[in-house]
Amino acid sequence: MHGKWPDTQFRREIHDFNREFLELLCMDIRGGTAFGLAPNVRQRLRLLAPAQLEAIAETPCLLAAFAVLPPLQLPRGVAENSGPDTGSAPNPVAAAQAEAVRLFAASLLTWLWHTACQDRLLAALCIGPGRLGVEQLATAGFRDLQRAAAGAVDCLEARFCRHPRLWPDLVRAVSQADAQVLTATRLSVVQLTLVSRR
Repeated sequence: MHGKWPDTQFRREIHDFNREFLELLCMDIRGGTAFGLAPNVRQRLRLLAPAQLEAIAETPCLLAAFAVLPPLQLPRGVAENSGPDTGSAPNPVAAAQAEAVRLFAASLLTWLWHTACQDRLLAALCIGPGRLGVEQLATAGFRDLQRAAAGAVDCLEARFCRHPRLWPDLVRAVSQADAQVLTATRLSVVQLTLVSRR
């Protein structure tokens, strides 16, 4: 049964995180870059049909990442922070979007922690090579994780957002009617994951 897990449950969970992250990328949360992606890439994502976003979500590894894993030992008082300041005049839309990002970041961090505790090889596929990040997560206690979740939003980014071609290529690939190009582009994310140090 364990032999089938990465192909079924793990793949479904990756897909769900990817789909939710693409929704966050398409929201107008911040001016300029959001999660490290340039405005023109985000605009092209917003113009995609739901089926095209679904095709990007099928990428076999996470599209969201933490620029650095949130520190597991935050200074005293940081965990009590209730979240980002929305300003003196509350904006219900902005507050709902900020809450969606906060919840996503905390959920992703918790999922990565659980994965690191259960299967460090799969966690390395999600986080990237190098033992430090996986070991740091796997040995964290739940209270440490709760503290780290407070700073997770500030570390959340589109995976490989600094790569000059990856995200534009993903958008272009789903816009073409060529399944082979799409498959090759999605697999290039796996390739980057295997060689990246972050």
